[in-house]
Amino acid sequence: MRLLIVAVGLSWVAAGQDVKEIFRRAVEKDGRNYGVRDQYTFREESTVEFLDKDGGTKSVQRETKEVLFFDGTQLERLVARDGQPVSEREARKEKERIDKEIAKMKRESAAERAKRRGETAVAMREETEARRQLLEAFDLTLLGEKVVAGRPCWWIRGTARAEFQAKGRRADQLRKFAGEACIDKATSDWMRLELGTTDTISFGLFLFRLQPGATVRVEQTRVNDEVCFPSQVDVVANARVLGMMKRVRLAVRYSDFRKFAADSTITFETGAQ
Repeated sequence: MRLLIVAVGLSWVAAGQDVKEIFRRAVEKDGRNYGVRDQYTFREESTVEFLDKDGGTKSVQRETKEVLFFDGTQLERLVARDGQPVSEREARKEKERIDKEIAKMKRESAAERAKRRGETAVAMREETEARRQLLEAFDLTLLGEKVVAGRPCWWIRGTARAEFQAKGRRADQLRKFAGEACIDKATSDWMRLELGTTDTISFGLFLFRLQPGATVRVEQTRVNDEVCFPSQVDVVANARVLGMMKRVRLAVRYSDFRKFAADSTITFETGAQ
């Protein structure tokens, strides 16, 4: 009887809230979020563990970076390595590197700027096509509701459609994922994604390849009640890195979100922190 009540309840919810429409609104909201994210700086702390065959830790690499956006491009400054602040000399070199990147962007022609920002006609068509195909790539099931970070969410499972015909490399990778999403009922923001890979996925011209069975978990948080930022990303995978097969566990944490005005002057301290 309890199962029957739950089934009837979920059928009523699905009838009142079309799952594909929920998903479509989330995709559109994510696109709008990126424009606002450019107005923020934040801190990124990443930990990469290389594991042995039994899951034990063989070695660990830790880095802390300050991240900002300049004219739509993400810039990163290394501030700590393995829990220790970088030296004053390295901090100065990091500042000089970012100063050069910003100076180069300021000298760009209109065509160069559009290419860097992905605003060429070709890039815009690819982005539009990728988002359209995202809505076509999965069979969606509304599992119910969950609360994530104190926010009521729709809980949806997606499995790749066997008949999906991908157009382009980005869309082709969609066929290699399956998982669940929690979407904020009030704002349509992605609040949690839990994904698994069903096939090999390559990044960076085959420098990094996730093998089937990798798990990816992403949680997001709302900042200033206007934008959703990733707060943590966790990946456990067999991965081929620079031609070598490794078992890795990656944990990335984001914090210290700060908004700055579009015309603010970007400055970095050069001393060790």
